[in-house]
Amino acid sequence: MRALLVEGGGVRAAFAAGVLDAMLEDDEPYDIVAGTSAGALLAAAYLAGQKGRSLRVLRDPACRAAFGRITDFLRGGDLVDLELLHETANRLEALDTEAVMMHPARFLLTVTDVDTGLGHVLEPSHEELTSALKATSALPIAVRSPISVRGMTCLDGGIAIPLPVQPIIDLGATELVVVRTRLATYRNNGTSGRLAAPWFERKQPALAEALRRRGDVYNAMVDLLEHPPKGVAVQQIHPRRAPACRRTGGSDVDIVRDHLMGVDAGQVWRSQRRVSAQSRTRL
Repeated sequence: MRALLVEGGGVRAAFAAGVLDAMLEDDEPYDIVAGTSAGALLAAAYLAGQKGRSLRVLRDPACRAAFGRITDFLRGGDLVDLELLHETANRLEALDTEAVMMHPARFLLTVTDVDTGLGHVLEPSHEELTSALKATSALPIAVRSPISVRGMTCLDGGIAIPLPVQPIIDLGATELVVVRTRLATYRNNGTSGRLAAPWFERKQPALAEALRRRGDVYNAMVDLLEHPPKGVAVQQIHPRRAPACRRTGGSDVDIVRDHLMGVDAGQVWRSQRRVSAQSRTRL
C-alpha cells in the first residue's frame, strides 16, 4: 500500500505545491493521499488533477489579501480570512470536488478538536469536504472562530497531528512518499506553541495543552519518518533551502521561487524513481 503525505505550512507550502505539480506529470498510483493544514488543500488539488491551481491561488492578489489582515485582527476579526480565501479561490478556479471524491485514492486530512485537544484523521464526504478543508487550515489565533466538522469545533490539524504518519502506517501503508515544507534538519523547538497556549488557557485548556506539546509531537513525527518500523519504506522530499515564504505570507517573487524549487525537487524525485525502476528491471 502506497501513501502520499503533504505537510502544511501556510504560504510556505508553495514549495509543496511545486512538488505536486511535478508529480502530476506522471501517473503515480497511490492508495492514500493525505495532508495537514495547507498540505490538505494542495493534496485536494493534486487529486483533482488541477496542475498549477495552488500556485495561481497563492499568487492571486485577491487571495493573498486574505492573509495578514492586521487591521481586521486588531478590531477583533481574523488575521487569516478563510471565508474570503476559499470564496476568492473558487471564483478564480473552483476546486473540482467531484474529481477529488471520485479519485481511486482515499483522501485523508487532519483536524484538531479544540474542546479535547485531540487530533483526528478524517476521510471527508463530498458534503463535508469544504468545511473539512477550512478546518484543517484554520491556524490558531489567526482564525478566531473554530470550524464545525462532524459535531466537533476544529482548528488546524497540525496542532495535534503534524502529519498522520502513524495512522497511515496503521492502515497498512508500506511505502510513504512525504512532501515536507521544512528542511531535513528542522526540529520544532516548541516556542510558537508555548507562546500561543495562554491565548486559549481559560476557555479551551485542552487546546492550550496540545499547543504546549506541539513541538514534542512534531519531533516525534520526524523521528518516525527517519526511523520507520520494519517493512515500511519512507521517502522524504525536502526543500534544498529554507523557503522564502512565511506561514502567513510572502511576496509574489518569493512564492514563485519557492514553487520553482518544489518543481525542481519533484522532478529530481521522479528521475530517481525512474532510475531505480530501471535498475530493478535489469536485475
